[in-house]
Amino acid sequence: MVVNPRLLSLLFFLPGVLPAADLVFAPGSEWEVVSSGHQFAEGMAWDAEGHFYFTDVPRGQLFKVEKNSSTKTLLDGATGKANGIAFGPDGRLYGCASGDKCIYAWDPKTWQKIAVTQGTQSNDITILRDGTIFYTEPPTKLVWRLAARTFERSVGATLAWGPNGIALSRDEKTLLVAEFNSDVIHGFPLGADAKVAGTDRVSYKLGVPSDGAGRLDGMMVLADGRLLVGTALGTQVAPPVSASAGSAPLLVIPSPQGRARCNYARVSPDHAWLYTAYALDLLRRRLNPDFDRP
Repeated sequence: MVVNPRLLSLLFFLPGVLPAADLVFAPGSEWEVVSSGHQFAEGMAWDAEGHFYFTDVPRGQLFKVEKNSSTKTLLDGATGKANGIAFGPDGRLYGCASGDKCIYAWDPKTWQKIAVTQGTQSNDITILRDGTIFYTEPPTKLVWRLAARTFERSVGATLAWGPNGIALSRDEKTLLVAEFNSDVIHGFPLGADAKVAGTDRVSYKLGVPSDGAGRLDGMMVLADGRLLVGTALGTQVAPPVSASAGSAPLLVIPSPQGRARCNYARVSPDHAWLYTAYALDLLRRRLNPDFDRP
């Protein structure tokens, strides 16, 4: 039987036939530009007061966006090509300065920085509540560990693949590392001493384009255990592979208006906004109130 496409399309406009509710975004919400005109906007972080921070890697810039006014301020114009950033429990902002081959720590009162370790080409960073730091170094296929307070450096994990994004499970018992050109997020168990305590397992599986290169990048774990991550296909939200059948589906949010891949994704601390980076600009969009609730 041949179905008339026009007749089929009309079915969606019949009384009582309503479009499904969006699983991510608030009704009527649209993408808003947070900042534009960048070479490669990257790493995202919020301070305790809710102010937003990000980097422009090639230009070596660190920016602050005020919580209430959205005023943007350049804090540092010589970051050493800082990429991923994260606040530590001491209140300082730590960043992966790949160009200067160090991890910088910025004082939030003066925005002066010091190198807490040197000699590695870092990419992305995550920090435990006790101050232990893990960061990726893609060229050497290593994850490095900096001990809390002393910043003594040791190899956290040696990999057989190129890493990029890095994050922690909500209970800080699993270190998550993105295999950049694949569909896999690996999970490494962490012991009570905040050290990797065993071999990795596949923790999340993502959608990829036909060439298989997922470009898995900046990510975070949501309140319910799902993973939010920037990828070649846009922003993705994935359930853990260990989840039982019938759990939440894999969601793919295409990059708006044909933008390049999403290279970083975060939910704001108030759980109200999804922030995404697309190299040239950063966008945000208001979330469905039930999307990421503790």
